Amino acid sequence: MTDPQRDTQFSESMPLKPDVDYVMLSRWPQDGDDWIHPDDRNLAAGLIPSDRIFRRELQPDGYYELAYGPRKIRIRPVLAEEAPRPAFEIGQVVKLKLAFEGDQSEVGRIYAIRYSQYYDAPQFYLIRGDMKSRTPYLAEALELFVKDGQLREPDEFPQWNPPASDAVEPDKNNKYGEGI
Repeated sequence: MTDPQRDTQFSESMPLKPDVDYVMLSRWPQDGDDWIHPDDRNLAAGLIPSDRIFRRELQPDGYYELAYGPRKIRIRPVLAEEAPRPAFEIGQVVKLKLAFEGDQSEVGRIYAIRYSQYYDAPQFYLIRGDMKSRTPYLAEALELFVKDGQLREPDEFPQWNPPASDAVEPDKNNKYGEGI
């Protein structure tokens, strides 16, 4: 016999929620810890509650997998606060956009992603050398670090659309083809 809740939850024609989203658990649910998979309860104690942004993915067994870098916790559905999707992931190497050329001190690995209520955005914390920075950075201040000689992913530019046909006709005598 099929479970109607499971059929609705995994409906392909009209999904209720995306398979992957980003959430925060800033409060511990009031009903004990039965919502956490028994094998993962000791991991949750250090991560929840907090302002950490978790990647949440629905698993076939009905649990959600919360991932925070390499740490993964399985939970039952509970009320969680939706969080904006982070531009970077834990473990990625980034550099500050305003750093001087060749300044390796401004390159670091992301070790934490936390939500900032002030900016309503994720903030990223870096490890530079052996030092964990306590200074949070917004995504606009960072870019993926690419070693010399490697190609970066192409930037996305908006597609150029030519002007509408009712626009001003170019001046035929103007060698640059500019309008009036």
